Amino acid sequence: MNTSGGPLAGKKILVTRPKNQADSLVKLIEENGGTPLSFPIISIKAVKNEQAAARLNQLNTFQWIVFTSKNAVDYFFRLINELGISLGDYKFAAVGEKTAETLRRHGITSILVPERYDAADLAETLKKHVLKDERILFPKGNLAPSFLKEELKSTAVVEEMVVYKTEPEDGLDWSLIDITDCFFFMSPSAVSFMIKGLSDSQNNMIYKTPVICVGPTTKTAAEKYGFKHVFMPSNFTAEDMVNCAISYFQGGR
Repeated sequence: MNTSGGPLAGKKILVTRPKNQADSLVKLIEENGGTPLSFPIISIKAVKNEQAAARLNQLNTFQWIVFTSKNAVDYFFRLINELGISLGDYKFAAVGEKTAETLRRHGITSILVPERYDAADLAETLKKHVLKDERILFPKGNLAPSFLKEELKSTAVVEEMVVYKTEPEDGLDWSLIDITDCFFFMSPSAVSFMIKGLSDSQNNMIYKTPVICVGPTTKTAAEKYGFKHVFMPSNFTAEDMVNCAISYFQGGR
């Protein structure tokens, strides 16, 4: 671990991402001299239920399959593989390049991706490409909002399908909160789970700690819960979150 130099030298950064998804972010922090503190507050588990199975058995009634997270991609493909369902000729859309990369790993090569990696821009992009009354399947997590369904309801039929659930992780070292210089949040769920898990004494001081959020939905959640110094990179990627933290600590904010 290189903590002797670099723009994040001496800074302890709390990484709230699940451990099995945090390697690249941890490495980036270390490469810039920071000290990542692992705090995987989110636990993600597969969901398999009769409703999802019934919907997948009618997959051929959909023209589009749309994803807003890599987790949704992975758990969707796990589910169809378990059910022995083959994919036909569908149109795919992804909220950002990381989600699109995950789709490519599953063999999908033609993917609609908005220029700006957020749900609002994805909805506007889809409105330009989806034909009237086409059917869209939207695999998602149990806590993901119904923003796309609402935004597209006058354009197409959007059916949501929960393929994974997000829960707070047990057994975390909450004392890390007290020594952290900056929080990294990758989802609104991570923000809400942290606030609910804090002690009263921690609640009094946590809101002054700077927060770097991966996108606008997470930033809105952090501000809603009362954080005073909330930042978001121009590009919604882990790499740019680290650059955003560097800019903050170098006085660029």
